[in-house]
Amino acid sequence: MSQQKQEDKEPPFVPQYFGTQQPKRNVKPRPMPAPEDLEPLRELFRHQIESFDYMADAGLSILFDSIKPVQIHDSFSNRTLKISFENPKLFPPMKDRSSSSSSLSSSKSTFREFLYPYECRQFKSSYTGALMAEVCFQYDDGPVIRERFNFGQFPIMLKSKYCHLRGADPQKLVSCKEEPSEMGGYFILNGLERVVRLLILPKRNYPMSMVRNSFSDRREGYTDKAVVIRCERKNQSSVSVKLYYLRNGSARLGFWIQGREYLLPVGVVLKALVDTTDHEIYVSLTCCYSERDEMEKGAVGTQLMGERAKIILDEVRDLSLFTRLQCLEHIGEHFQPVMEGLETKNYSDVADSVLEDYIFVHLDNNYDKFNLLIFMLQKLFSLIDQTSVPDNSDSLQNQEVLLPGHLITIYLKEKLEDWLRKAKKSLQDEINKKSNINNKGSNNKNKSFDFCSCVISQIVFFICGEGCFCSLLFGGAEEETRSQFVDINFDLIL
Repeated sequence: MSQQKQEDKEPPFVPQYFGTQQPKRNVKPRPMPAPEDLEPLRELFRHQIESFDYMADAGLSILFDSIKPVQIHDSFSNRTLKISFENPKLFPPMKDRSSSSSSLSSSKSTFREFLYPYECRQFKSSYTGALMAEVCFQYDDGPVIRERFNFGQFPIMLKSKYCHLRGADPQKLVSCKEEPSEMGGYFILNGLERVVRLLILPKRNYPMSMVRNSFSDRREGYTDKAVVIRCERKNQSSVSVKLYYLRNGSARLGFWIQGREYLLPVGVVLKALVDTTDHEIYVSLTCCYSERDEMEKGAVGTQLMGERAKIILDEVRDLSLFTRLQCLEHIGEHFQPVMEGLETKNYSDVADSVLEDYIFVHLDNNYDKFNLLIFMLQKLFSLIDQTSVPDNSDSLQNQEVLLPGHLITIYLKEKLEDWLRKAKKSLQDEINKKSNINNKGSNNKNKSFDFCSCVISQIVFFICGEGCFCSLLFGGAEEETRSQFVDINFDLIL
């Protein structure tokens, strides 16, 4: 009976639809977010995008203007070739023209030439634009020969001014297969989204007194106390200057050139900056000390400051340096081998270049540099006398962040300078082989510059994509800061 009842039951009705007979579902489209609702989210990414916009316009111009030209002397023709950079230009991402179909109409073909981020994600490619610049060649004082070089593909940040999504409303973002709340601020490399996180650096142009055991390891006679300042140029590159205290009461000024630290007696630097006398230096160093106010609260000067000032001046006198010119020649004689392009200059010109390019580079006036060095000495002596406490380098008020656009600007400057040095060496080797650069003209130059088309962009592409490189861009920053930068500054958006 039970089996008969089960057989008598009718199977459930299952409707079947064919073709267009399937009923339409009433699915309401998701409402687009209002522009004012996205403003707080847009504020989170604003600093990333603005830093890249700065790099793409003003940053590149300042960067290329700050790169010093290289000179190559041809002994066969007794002429000098000068090579420099001018007029950098970054272009938005575009497709390869050969990839567009010839059967498409001209308007559609033009539209298809733009490269959009979703295409890079789908095809595992990179969202990049071409970087072009003029390389200028000039023989002696003759006319300048400009040749435009392609430095390869340069990563473009999403929603920057060179991105095709710039200024797009939520409706347009959806039509471009993006999220309606897409804010940008990252790169697309090999189909992966890469973001450059912020790097913590010491506060720029601010002298900080520190106590570290590594300071006493420099040489015999050095203590663990110093005053450190990170000076930053207009092109965002920086040079760290350290003022070390010695056990004999004197001080040494340390700065970095090509990854190596050089130390100078502070008295020699003071007299090389401005034309001054020993008495003026002594008065400047001891102006913060007064016998009447020595015991009052807040006084930073002590009687020992005068004794230390005498020791500093005696060191200069022991070197038989009495005038500013003698101090400049003393510096230039020791630094001429490490200053590129100044092999034929006299010692005073080499010293002026050292003071300009590596000592307090954020200041343009030697008198301002002199006053800053006096202040750093006074702060160092107050730290020794315990009338002031060391600065806390971990405090937020003594730190700043390096944005991705500024980071790329600094690194690009370093690699362009390396590129010029390699080009100079390549041309110099051709001259040494008795091949006259005047006779071969641009063919010889192009042969030496063939490697440039992609090297620069590949290096920037590598640091954005992999996040590891070796650089001297911080101008003598602490080793632990550089290692943190390599490890944590680049991240993958999951």
